[in-house]
Amino acid sequence: MPAEPHATIEPLSDHPFALSVVARWVWATWGSKTYEETVASLDDPENCPPTLIAVASGRPVGVVAFGRFRRADDTVETLWINAMYVVEAERDRGLGSRLLSAAIDLAGSWVEQLYVYTDLPTWYEHRGWTVIESTGGDSVLRCRLSRAG
Repeated sequence: MPAEPHATIEPLSDHPFALSVVARWVWATWGSKTYEETVASLDDPENCPPTLIAVASGRPVGVVAFGRFRRADDTVETLWINAMYVVEAERDRGLGSRLLSAAIDLAGSWVEQLYVYTDLPTWYEHRGWTVIESTGGDSVLRCRLSRAG
């Protein structure tokens, strides 16, 4: 079933009311930072594109956020999708793909490559990403972006 046509993808900064909602999703799902650190990373990601949210009927239904990280073999920090989440009622309707496409479009004006660390590598591979490392069920994938420069 396709995503609801009324769902729009917009910068989180255009919807300040949604910050606490999407921060709770990210924190509850991954919890690798404190809630306050999660809020800060979504609200003003340092040296990254802005966080994007999907909005339907005036409420957030998805989020994609960025972060800068350095892999062991890298000499500089690279741009990563730090969080991607779609509310359960909107899953399997194309909204995740739309969020990912919007993230790629936005990141293309920042970098030439975008990375993600995930336990869902096949989902990303079906959207053109390449696995570059796998460890125990989790994978690092890369997407080469054509618009940077």
